[in-house]
Amino acid sequence: MEKKKTTIIAILSVIGFLMTIELAFIFFKVNFNEQFSASFCSVNNLIDCDGVAKTNYSMFLGIPLALWGMFYYLLTIFLNFVHIIQDKFKNTIFDVFKNPKSYIATLGLISFAVSMCLATISIFKINKICVLCFATYFIDLFIALVAKSKGSFFIKDIKNTVLDFVDGVKKYTALFIVVLLAFIGLVSYTSVSMVFSPQQKIQKSFEEFMSMKVNKYAVSGNILGNPNGEKIYVYSDFMCPFCRVTNIMASKFAHENKNIEIIHMNYPLDTSCNKYIPHTVHPGACTLAKYALAAKKQGKYWDMSNLIFDEHPLSEGDILQLSEKIDLDIAKLVEDVASAEVEQELLEQIDMADKKGIYGTPTIVIDDIPYMSAMPYYKIKTLYAQAQRRHKRAQN
Repeated sequence: MEKKKTTIIAILSVIGFLMTIELAFIFFKVNFNEQFSASFCSVNNLIDCDGVAKTNYSMFLGIPLALWGMFYYLLTIFLNFVHIIQDKFKNTIFDVFKNPKSYIATLGLISFAVSMCLATISIFKINKICVLCFATYFIDLFIALVAKSKGSFFIKDIKNTVLDFVDGVKKYTALFIVVLLAFIGLVSYTSVSMVFSPQQKIQKSFEEFMSMKVNKYAVSGNILGNPNGEKIYVYSDFMCPFCRVTNIMASKFAHENKNIEIIHMNYPLDTSCNKYIPHTVHPGACTLAKYALAAKKQGKYWDMSNLIFDEHPLSEGDILQLSEKIDLDIAKLVEDVASAEVEQELLEQIDMADKKGIYGTPTIVIDDIPYMSAMPYYKIKTLYAQAQRRHKRAQN
């Protein structure tokens, strides 16, 4: 009977392990490959393994649930055959495993209970079902049922597991502490670095800046950063939501790095001033750009830029009313907005963008390389660091 149990548990564990390998492959595919092809288990909006793998619920302590599952099945296989190791290595640490089948039953029961919580989240919160995940849930239950002791509903197995665990910790306290600290270190790293969840990492990075009602890194005047430092150009449209986010990121970067200057360049997605785009995306964006450039003549370019980004004025009347907050000469502002000089400066910035191959916003130019579309803050820092390393290699 014991051999039959061992065989069934081994088969179920191997099947579960192979399923978690496939689940891990799906997880890394959908989270690290932007052009992934749909998995076989992504059939529709309800049965969608890929959709489940993209959510925050596919992780625990910064580690994919698929990897936790792989570890569980490997541990089950180890416990299932630990008697073979004990026969070969007597009077060693392996002797602490006195009731391995009880441990398998207890772990299987715990795993199934957790699985039912995940199933509830999947059905009622995510509104998607991963059929492979559900298959492993029932494998966990079958393993627990096969491994459990006769005559009790897991009570004896749970008791054996707890008592043997306590005895093992007492006997190998130092080793247990080392393993525990290593585990805490691992999950702390994965939780903070989000190394296994790039999509969530990007989302979290954006949330910091999107939640700001005002740019807390804003400066006054026409200069952001060190005028003698390296130039980083930010091309944006004042009506573009992600341009506002990028503007705050650029302001923070200038605040943290004293060797750069951020230069804001206007590229309104508005055909009334931008001849390089096929149609208007943001009506009125040209006017907003002109007001910022007009404020520059009074030494208030960044004051006006941040004001527009933060307050979202809908008309010229709104802009003029808001301009009083930054102590502008309103009459001069109106005159400069209509001037040929401001018009010319705006057109030159748009022409400059076209020459660099820029056709959308936001775009950041670092080391004369344009990076189009919104990017997380850590990515901006990484790109700048890469540019610095290129310069050092060139000098050497």
